[in-house]
Amino acid sequence: PPTNPPTNPPTAPPTNPPTNPPTAPPTNPPTSPPTAPPTAPPTALVTPAPTSGDGAGAQEAVFDSGYGVPKCANTGSSCDSLALLNGRGTIASGNEPNLSNTNSNGNTCTDGNSGSYHSDESIDQITVTAGDIVSGTPVPTGDFIVEGGRAYVTVKLWCWGSGASDTADIYLTKDASSPDWQLLNSITCPGGGAQTIVQAFDVPKGTDQSVRVNFRYNGSPSTCSSGGYDDHDDLIFTVKENPNLTPPPTPAPTQPPTPVPTRSPTPMPTNANDGPGPSGPQTASYDAVLEAPKCSYGTSCSSAGLLNGRGTINNGNEPNRPNTLNSCTDGNSGSYHGDESIDKIVVTRASGGDGDLTEGDLVTITATVWCWSTGSSDNIDFYYASDASNPVWNQIETRQQCPGGGAQTVTASYTLPPGSIQAVRANLMYGQNDAGVNKCVTGSYDDTDDLVISVRPNTASISASISEAAVRPSKHDDVQGAIEFSAKDAEADSLMKELKELNTGGVKPAEGDDGSDGGKGKGKGKGKGKGGAGGSESTGTTALATDKYICSKHAPLASTICADGSVADDKCSSEGQRCGKKGKKCWFMSGCPAGDDGEESSE
Repeated sequence: PPTNPPTNPPTAPPTNPPTNPPTAPPTNPPTSPPTAPPTAPPTALVTPAPTSGDGAGAQEAVFDSGYGVPKCANTGSSCDSLALLNGRGTIASGNEPNLSNTNSNGNTCTDGNSGSYHSDESIDQITVTAGDIVSGTPVPTGDFIVEGGRAYVTVKLWCWGSGASDTADIYLTKDASSPDWQLLNSITCPGGGAQTIVQAFDVPKGTDQSVRVNFRYNGSPSTCSSGGYDDHDDLIFTVKENPNLTPPPTPAPTQPPTPVPTRSPTPMPTNANDGPGPSGPQTASYDAVLEAPKCSYGTSCSSAGLLNGRGTINNGNEPNRPNTLNSCTDGNSGSYHGDESIDKIVVTRASGGDGDLTEGDLVTITATVWCWSTGSSDNIDFYYASDASNPVWNQIETRQQCPGGGAQTVTASYTLPPGSIQAVRANLMYGQNDAGVNKCVTGSYDDTDDLVISVRPNTASISASISEAAVRPSKHDDVQGAIEFSAKDAEADSLMKELKELNTGGVKPAEGDDGSDGGKGKGKGKGKGKGGAGGSESTGTTALATDKYICSKHAPLASTICADGSVADDKCSSEGQRCGKKGKKCWFMSGCPAGDDGEESSE
């Protein structure tokens, strides 16, 4: 009897319960949660970051405590100081943030604290923008500020009174870590109160560059003036590298390979263009020693914007004026692109080719000029000098008349003589002025500009008479052949004066005449009108004109030379001649009306 009951009950209960519960729970939860989260987050975070850096955006400066000035750390189409420079020093109601905002790696300046905010002088904002100034109007490109490109500085100022006593000196350095300030221009306030000035420049090689504005009440150009109303501010901007920009050549790049004497001089090129590879077109930079734009070796040389404008004319102050090797004085009458100015000079090989400019090459000078009215009253002379450090100017071809009014190009050709650092000169004048011994025209609407070029030697030996055919006869050749003037050539000076007296049959056209039709023409100048019926006719009364000199430290007006100067003597017989202490030199004016025999100025 006990055999059946114990066997059946225990078999069923243990089998059924454990089979279902353990299998179901673990299957779903582990699979779905890990799949979604890892995939989505990385996609959104990584993709947007690189996209926003592709364009050339406008950059806003922040104060950099290392330099002590506002800085744009990233490349872009512009760099803006915003309000970081607003005010000056500790003036009433206008304390400047982080004063004085001048580079601690160079000469830090101290702002003046006299006066009050927006009654007296202050720099309020500086912006650097990729682009250029076209016909007086800033034109941004929207591209990066890049090495070898063009950019312009916009400065917002507060000018005291009429603004006539306030001047902004604008400087540039290609290396903010070790600043070497190069003057771009000195611009007088165009009016009183809030004013905006602009200055274009060629962007040199260098990634961290800086501009400085030295805003002064009176005084002379300075990187750090000390007046009680003066303000000084820097802005550092980051420049995009240009791998295609030709670096300045090393001195005499691998001169003829004499260190490896292969006996006969086969390695030496018969023409320097066959030697070192061509350096390509060159853009000049201002040479502070020669005081003119200068190019390194290249296939051509362009002054770019370094000559644009004339003297201190309205809206057209010429950078680094007068841009001449022997300190000519530009006229300051008239206004930019209303009156005469030389805007650019380019020297190119007439025969083309891709080699560097070389002794014996026939080259063409192209001057871009602005001619007044119809251009019939304006003339241009071209010259060359084989040694820029000691220039003796030789006229190229004959005097040319402007081909029309407004923007014009005028050309002349000559053969490069022997000389490694040469120069060309353009004289743009109103009327028929005489350039004098130093080939400087001195009329109040006249502009004289030089361009220095680097020339490779021609190892094929140049004939002694290089330019008999290419340098065309000068305007004096109808008498006794070309005359080469120099300061010591007394005989030529005397002959020049005799020729002038013989040719002076009447009053030399004044600035009130257009220089044509025997002195008759429309008035030019204040009170006489320009064009129109405001001018009056000259009667052609006979009177001898006189050349005069004056000894002065600063450039005098033409009228001052005529009124207070004297004829050539032992003290002054050539323009630029040293004539006294404290930097005084001789200034020249041709064609002064007879009878103005005043005493020498002691300025």
